[in-house]
Amino acid sequence: MLLERTLRTLEKINNPRLQLPIFYESPIALRFEIGDTALSIGDTRYFRAGQLRASFLYESIPKPDTLLWVLYRSPDTDSNIDALLERFCTLTRLPNPKEVYEQDTIDCDGEPLTRIFFFWDIEQTPPHIPSLLEGILKTDFAGFSELSSAVFFFHTAKHILLHLYDDRGMDIVAEKRETISFLYERFPNWLLGYDRKRMKEIFAPCHK
Repeated sequence: MLLERTLRTLEKINNPRLQLPIFYESPIALRFEIGDTALSIGDTRYFRAGQLRASFLYESIPKPDTLLWVLYRSPDTDSNIDALLERFCTLTRLPNPKEVYEQDTIDCDGEPLTRIFFFWDIEQTPPHIPSLLEGILKTDFAGFSELSSAVFFFHTAKHILLHLYDDRGMDIVAEKRETISFLYERFPNWLLGYDRKRMKEIFAPCHK
């Protein structure tokens, strides 16, 4: 059931195969700069500021109902999947996933790749969001590299996808512009400058 409703949302946002980067694959999309470029990574305030931004944005959208963690495996990968899942569940304070699916595919170089989809119904079993967001923000610094670009929050009734990919940014996409346009208006200083032109074309009043 979680797979079916997630696939429906992916169809609605025109990204049926969950292709990355989420922002560029979705017609109605926002991209936020999470890491404050005015601070160095060595500054203790850097991750606190990133956590604040990520938490603010997460709390601003309608509450997600589905959490998806995707684990990518290639033939030369030898890490223990059960150990990684246990680490994820410990971090998030979640039970074992409600649904698990595997998909064999190929990577951008044509090499074989397996995607393992772990689903949680987070209306029934809410994760500890602060720990999860912090874990993603520190994915390149705390050794849990499997969180990088791999954790997705869905609101499957309103068809919203939130994707915090690491300490640098967060994508939020939706089926309908009006569902997330308030974020464009409320947090203009957090929008990623490089992609601001595209977001203006989608969300600025003169383009309605």
